[in-house]
Amino acid sequence: MLIFLFIFLSFFQVGAFGIGGSAGAQAMLEHEAITLHHWLTPAQLSDLMTFCRALPGGTGVNAATLSGFLATAGKFGFWGCAGASVLGVAALAIPSALWAEIICRCRDNARVKRLTGSAMPVLRPLIPGLVIGAALLLMRSETMGSLATTPWHFWISCLLCLATLVGTGIYRVNGTFMILLCGVAGWLLL
Repeated sequence: MLIFLFIFLSFFQVGAFGIGGSAGAQAMLEHEAITLHHWLTPAQLSDLMTFCRALPGGTGVNAATLSGFLATAGKFGFWGCAGASVLGVAALAIPSALWAEIICRCRDNARVKRLTGSAMPVLRPLIPGLVIGAALLLMRSETMGSLATTPWHFWISCLLCLATLVGTGIYRVNGTFMILLCGVAGWLLL
């Protein structure tokens, strides 16, 4: 039963300090779910992130739902897994509600406006770094293969990653459609 407390505290922490959206929260989620609690394997987290980006809704909410379910799978039955999923989503949402309440109460304060106005130019350059960091976290030998052991798998993964960048970045192809195309291509080539 202690696992439910850990799920709540872990996702509360991700919700409170996962600045930068899903890219910033992904590193914290990896630390909590893989390194600290061993709820997921790196391959499961990679699959989870891909799956969450293909589903409608926020990546964090989908990740909290699926991580809570997988963390308790096989131990507490269906209702225990469903409860862990709801607990993970609630823990992720509570800090957002608290931040929104604080911001609403302070938005008319002139000193707070000056502080946020001076902080935004500092924070904007951090966002590309968070996105690149999240991408590097997913590029592991478990998910992409390695040049030494599985070169075909590695080069196909690199090709599909490049095709996704070109398709979504240059040709503006829908991200969900690119995931579907790359999934079919990966299934055919591997």
